[in-house]
Amino acid sequence: MMTLLERLDFSCERLVYAEFSLSRSVATNILSRGCKDEEGDSKPLRKVPHVSTTFLNSIRTSDNRLLVLCQEELRSVSILGTRQRIRTLEEDGEWLEALALALDHYESTIKSLEDRKRDPDGRKKISNHPEFTSTSRLSDDEEWIADLLLRYLNLAVENAPEPSTEQPGTRSAVSRLSSTRIDLAQSHFQMLAGVCIEFCVVTRRLDLLFGPIFRRFQSVHYTNVFLDVLEPYVLNDKLHYIAPDAMAQFVEHCKASNDVATVERCLLHMDVTIMDFDSILSLLRKNDMYSALLHVFAHGLNDFITPLEILMEAIFDAADTFDLNTPRRLDGVHQNKFEQYGYKAILYLQHCFKGQTFPQGRDLKPEER
Repeated sequence: MMTLLERLDFSCERLVYAEFSLSRSVATNILSRGCKDEEGDSKPLRKVPHVSTTFLNSIRTSDNRLLVLCQEELRSVSILGTRQRIRTLEEDGEWLEALALALDHYESTIKSLEDRKRDPDGRKKISNHPEFTSTSRLSDDEEWIADLLLRYLNLAVENAPEPSTEQPGTRSAVSRLSSTRIDLAQSHFQMLAGVCIEFCVVTRRLDLLFGPIFRRFQSVHYTNVFLDVLEPYVLNDKLHYIAPDAMAQFVEHCKASNDVATVERCLLHMDVTIMDFDSILSLLRKNDMYSALLHVFAHGLNDFITPLEILMEAIFDAADTFDLNTPRRLDGVHQNKFEQYGYKAILYLQHCFKGQTFPQGRDLKPEER
């Protein structure tokens, strides 16, 4: 099967051509059939020679090249392989075009081969865990594509705009310039994080994303930028796994921004069956994220009782510090943790009795019960 790589238009190249007449003339009527002159007589047919144009001697092939003879120059068209085309773009400094071409190559060849090897039953194997990706299982193209991304990452970090060293609140003659530099550096690493995350998600190299790429962002102190760009990929169901170290950093980042609820929203979109339960459960209990705790226990450990017991302990602890005679608000807004946790427990039980997942509310499948 042939694949169209590129379409070239030679209509403006003025190729050398030859014209020749056919041996047989063709009778043609200048006017349409049935047309008559002023006297009413039909116009006679006029025989004109039929001329053809040929470019037969203007196009030749030699040494994997296509030679095209134009009226002013000789054009040479070479057919390059994918690696040669990417390497040429890399040498010309067109890194984003090179990475885009690498992704196209991956999706058209490597990914289709992986889909054929996939287990038709859809069973999850521990060897397919993102943390257990081994270089011995990767093809030469996959390793080469990963090296291309790392070369781009290192080059982009080394040539990043310099962040400002001006302390907040101080004034200087170059304060506006410093502010511009901060914006440039921020935008640069946001773009860089987006390229790396998109590339690793498409190529299924999460070991690369949370390994050398994540550590590179840590080394230049732009971890928060990386985590901010990572969040939409989780919420849009493009990324279903975050490594334990990155998850701990993500929780701390959300706590510093006073937005712990974002962690819970992300966890509800992640595949909890491949998580490190010891680390994630301790983080959830420590930060009172009980919706995510219920979700992880139910879907990751198939345990519907233990999370309810943990939540009931939190309810009793909240009751000790809350005046139970305080009237509830008419609008239903929770006034304290006792009401918040109590409502969560009741909603969880309601979902369990209906055979639905919490908190999504979709019907439980037989294998999830």
